[in-house]
Amino acid sequence: MHAHLRRRSSDRHMSFLLLLGRLCLLLMPLILLLSCSLRGDSSSPRLLWLGTLFQFLACGLSLFGRRGWHEPTVASIIMLYVIALSWLTLGTTGSDDWFLHLAQAVLLVVPLVHFALQCLRESGAPAIRRSRQMALRLKERRDWPEKLHDCRLLPEVKALREALHMDASPALELLADPRPEVRVAALASLEFRQNWRPGQPQIVLQLAQHAVEPEVRAVAINALANAEDRNTLEALADFLRDSSRLVRQTSADALLWNTEQNWPWIRLAVRRALADPVCQEDGPLRHEGDLLTSEAVADLTAWTAEKGVQALRAALTLGCHYNRVLALALDGKLIEQLRRQLADPHAPPLLRLEIARVLHSHRELDAELLRKLIDSANPAPLRLIAVEALLEQGHSHEAVAALRDLARVPNREIALGIAQVAQRRLNVDLGLPRDRSLPPLNSREAAEVARRVLVWATHQGTPPEESPGEDESAWRSLDDLHQRN
Repeated sequence: MHAHLRRRSSDRHMSFLLLLGRLCLLLMPLILLLSCSLRGDSSSPRLLWLGTLFQFLACGLSLFGRRGWHEPTVASIIMLYVIALSWLTLGTTGSDDWFLHLAQAVLLVVPLVHFALQCLRESGAPAIRRSRQMALRLKERRDWPEKLHDCRLLPEVKALREALHMDASPALELLADPRPEVRVAALASLEFRQNWRPGQPQIVLQLAQHAVEPEVRAVAINALANAEDRNTLEALADFLRDSSRLVRQTSADALLWNTEQNWPWIRLAVRRALADPVCQEDGPLRHEGDLLTSEAVADLTAWTAEKGVQALRAALTLGCHYNRVLALALDGKLIEQLRRQLADPHAPPLLRLEIARVLHSHRELDAELLRKLIDSANPAPLRLIAVEALLEQGHSHEAVAALRDLARVPNREIALGIAQVAQRRLNVDLGLPRDRSLPPLNSREAAEVARRVLVWATHQGTPPEESPGEDESAWRSLDDLHQRN
C-alpha cells in the first residue's frame, strides 16, 4: 500500500515537472523578447515592444486555443521561436549587446533541435532501437511459463508487439533461437501483423511448415492471419489438415475471418479438410470474425449433398453459421429461405436436420411446417425434432402418434431420443436417468430404455411400420459430433 502511494506521488511529481518544462519551452521566446525590450539597447524600441505584444498574443493562442501546455506540437514551437527571432532581428539592427546575440542564438538553436528530433522520430530509428532492446531482453530471459502456449501472454511480448509497428526484423531475428519459448514469444509479438516487408512472411511460413511443436505452428499461423498474398494463404490452408487440433482450429480462425477475400483461394483446401477422416472429430469449422459470404454458404450447401465425413461437417458448419446470423438479428428473409429448404424433400437430409435444429432453437418452426415434417416420408431424426417442437406448443395427438410410430423403428439411438422427448414432454417414465447424459448405446441401461420405449409404443397394438430409408450410421455420427461440440 505504501509502495503504491509512493509510486503515485512520484508519478504526480514527474507530471508536474513535465508540465513546467513545456510551459517554459513555450514562454521562452516571450521572456527573451521582453528582456530585450526592458534592456533598452535596441535601435527600434517601439518595434521591439510591438513584437513582444504580438508574441504574447501568439503564446496565448497556442496555450489556450489548443491546450498547448499539455503537449505542444513541433510546428507550434518552431512557429513561436521563428516569430520571436524575426521581431528580435528587426528591432535590434546594428546593436552590439551580448544578450541580444545570446537571445538570437537560443531562438535559432531550439527550433532546429526540435526539427531534428522530429525527423529522427519519423525515421523510426528510436522505435527500432527500443524494439531491439526488448527483443534482446526476451532472448536473455530464463524464467518461462510451464506451458508453451502461455509464453504468448507475457507482458514483454505485448510491449514488443507495440514497438514493432515500424519493422518486424527484431522479432524475426529471434526465430533462429533453438528454444521454442523464444520462438513462440517472438511470433506472438507479430500476431495479425499487416505491415510486412518483402520476404518476411515467407520466413514465418517456412518456420510454421518445419516446426515440430504445435504451439509454434499455431502462433506462426496467427502472425500471417492478415496476409493478402495468394501463395501465402494457400500454404496456410494446408494447415487445416494438420495433425494437431490446436493448429487446425487456429488455421480455421486465421483463414475464415475474411472469407470475402480468402474464400476463392482456400475453398478447395477447406473441402479436403472437411473430407479428411483425421479431422472428423473436430466437428464444424468454427471461427471468430466476419460471417461466411454467400459464395462460401453456397459451396457448403452443395457439399452437404455428398457422402461421408464431408457432408456431415459441411452441414454442421452451416448450422453454426446460421446460428450466428440469427443470434445477431432475426432475418426474416433468411428464416423464410431456411423454411423452404427444410420443407423441400429433395434437399440433402443432413442439411435439413441442421436447419431444423437451428430453427427449433430460435423458435421459428411454425405448426403448419411441423405437421409436414412429422410425416413418415421424412427421416426419423427430423421427425423427432418436429414432434418435440409440436409438443412444446401444447398437446398434439398427431405428434404423439408420430412419436409412437418412431418408437417402432429398430434403432437404439432413436429410441433414446424418443425416451427423452416422452419423459420431457409427456411425463412418461421410460427409465431414462433425469439430469444426466444419455447412457452408451451398447450398455445394458440403453437396451432396457429401448425395450421400455418399444413396449410404450406397442401398448395400443398399432402394427409396426418399416423404418425410413436413411443412412443410420450417418445420423449417429452427426449426433455424436453435436454432443462433443
